[in-house]
Amino acid sequence: MSRLSSLALLLLICCSYAQAGSPEEVIAEMEKIQNESATRTASIGLCFIPLDGELSDAQGYRIDTGLIPASTMKAITTATANETLGPDFTFQTRLETAGTVNEAGTLNGHLIVRGGGDPTLAESGISSTFSKWKAAMLEAGIKKIEGSIVGDASIFGTKRVSDSWPWNDFGNYYGSGPCGLTFHQNQFFASFSTPSVGGPAPLIGTDPKLPDVKFFNEMRVGSSGSGDNGYIYGAPYGKTIYLRGTVPNTGSSFTIKGALPDPAFFCARAFTKYLSGGGFEVTGDPTTIRLMTDAGESPAARKIIHEQESSSLKDIMYSTNMKSVNLRAECIFRMIGHDASGKGTIDASAKAVRDHWSAKGVDMTGYYMDDGAGLSRANTVTPRQMAGILYLAAQGNDFDAFKYTLPVAGQSGTLRSIGGGTAASGRVRAKSGTIGRVRNYAGYLDARSGKKYAFAIFMTNYSGDLSTIKSRIVRVWSKMVAM
Repeated sequence: MSRLSSLALLLLICCSYAQAGSPEEVIAEMEKIQNESATRTASIGLCFIPLDGELSDAQGYRIDTGLIPASTMKAITTATANETLGPDFTFQTRLETAGTVNEAGTLNGHLIVRGGGDPTLAESGISSTFSKWKAAMLEAGIKKIEGSIVGDASIFGTKRVSDSWPWNDFGNYYGSGPCGLTFHQNQFFASFSTPSVGGPAPLIGTDPKLPDVKFFNEMRVGSSGSGDNGYIYGAPYGKTIYLRGTVPNTGSSFTIKGALPDPAFFCARAFTKYLSGGGFEVTGDPTTIRLMTDAGESPAARKIIHEQESSSLKDIMYSTNMKSVNLRAECIFRMIGHDASGKGTIDASAKAVRDHWSAKGVDMTGYYMDDGAGLSRANTVTPRQMAGILYLAAQGNDFDAFKYTLPVAGQSGTLRSIGGGTAASGRVRAKSGTIGRVRNYAGYLDARSGKKYAFAIFMTNYSGDLSTIKSRIVRVWSKMVAM
């Protein structure tokens, strides 16, 4: 090869390297974003780790700053469950008798619906679920109950929501706390008439009906097209609910969704009504283990007459991450703790998650987990911790089951509206995280070079509009794709 040809080849190689991105360029982009309007006073951080490297290869910008993860916490929750419970895990719900059945088919005692934390129980239909339960009772020879239908939600304890959840969240459907006997997605529908803009929005009713709850309706009618700005305020187990905000003027009615105050009691009452309506006598009033315990009562020894399983954890994780469903994430989170310690409490679950990743080598200093869904602003995760957990998850035997649940930029789930038509489109699989003035993404990125990265990018307390923040995140992704 001539000296001239060699020089040309060298120039070609140098040009190709110049066109390729580098970690330094990615970090420089983050530094640039930090000094731009809307993010100048924000706390932002980025960490990325090559999947073919080591945990210690983490690089980024302010990678050890504790930030609010928002719904990227679901990525940690589901990645942990995928390894500890396994992708084939199923939640179990049981019908149990506490008493004896005589020759006439009378159960002298209680029928207990023992929840196993299944977030999908009766979500597709209450009557179809009750029909199966009634058939199971008849098969067990039960034709009458001299006692009560009892809802048992004890697997997760009585504390349903984190102390740090916002008051205006947990009365609404998206803030419905987990229940050991989660039922019908723990939600109800409230419908309002919308007669005139600026005036009251009368409450038409709820579905299902909640006869034990008193509603104080302060809802107003907003302008046409103003959207759902209605909020439901009510505490777990409470019997008073306030309806505030606005619903749009539609010329007819508008419906919003709220959180059932006591799903276990609702299940017991609804099943009692279903049986009674079909000529199946239940002499006692519906109740729950929580209420019985408070009254100093304790059911007799139990016998299982029916068991049913949820779909696989893999399938439940898919909808959890694709649609960012808080209730599903919370039930998964509580089951992690129950599996590890026999207690499905927030503290037990947070400890199980922390211990799992700490044992694998992630420095969890400063990590704080007050829920599994990310609604809490008390949650604290560093970009290094998030990226490190995702890096280690990618080394696991069941990684594909977890990775499959993450939306793809520009294509699916909560990432459908970001990255489309850019270098990041189709190359980023991640969980998004959004609460007031917080926007985060955590997942995996495929660079054009063939290298793959686990990453986390957090932006906390920004002051600009969301579209501006999303465009800046895409700028960082594009730099990473070029690496």
